[in-house]
Amino acid sequence: MANPGDKAPPTLTPEERAKKAEEAFIRGLIARGEAAKADEHGNLPPGATHEIIGTSPSGLPIVVRRRFYGAKTPPKKSD
Repeated sequence: MANPGDKAPPTLTPEERAKKAEEAFIRGLIARGEAAKADEHGNLPPGATHEIIGTSPSGLPIVVRRRFYGAKTPPKKSD
């Protein structure tokens, strides 16, 4: 329970909230193995959906989406 003398948490601007969300998203991609550097042929390892193409001034990777994996595989078409 908060004490009456405690300060309220700082209010973030929409830009600050967006930056924090982007950082959390990128950190999550890395933690789950969904972001990786491409090999010399431009291929990503299995399971990677985003390619790391550089590093931002803050030290976080710069990623671009390369693949999409759905939760379910599409049904096979019958002839």
